[in-house]
Amino acid sequence: MKKYEKALLAIFGLCSVLSISAVLYIWYGLEKGLGYIDDGITVVPYWCTFVSLAGLSAVLVSWRLRKRAEAGKKPVSGLYLLSFILSFLPFVLLIIESLNSISEGFSFMGDTWYGAEAFWDTFSWNGILVFGCLVPVFPAMIFWQILFIIKRIKYRKLMRASDK
Repeated sequence: MKKYEKALLAIFGLCSVLSISAVLYIWYGLEKGLGYIDDGITVVPYWCTFVSLAGLSAVLVSWRLRKRAEAGKKPVSGLYLLSFILSFLPFVLLIIESLNSISEGFSFMGDTWYGAEAFWDTFSWNGILVFGCLVPVFPAMIFWQILFIIKRIKYRKLMRASDK
């Protein structure tokens, strides 16, 4: 592992520990609970946790791919390709759930909508608000897809050479 990678791991690791500690303090120390995101001071630790974990994974993936390339193996393995394909699963499930809400309906605060409005409401509430902001599933999946594409382009020549 290179020196700058070790430094980045230390920085991202420290940020992860600090932001996770802040989130746990907000939840348990201040007894605000999981759903408390009323002011900006509580949103920052959530997103700092996400960004620092994304940085950790980017450094570790880069190190692992370089290590595989130096060993003479394909840098982008079949499992990494499978993880890229599986990262689309939350999007597919959201679309299926949104399509299902066209006929089943979308209920919110006692009202129920059907058709295109139900599709859009399900897509926006579940996809954008819940799994995009509160629990950053979709940003994490998009990050993983972008990281895979960048690394695939970077190691394209080595992949072709190992196929021959």
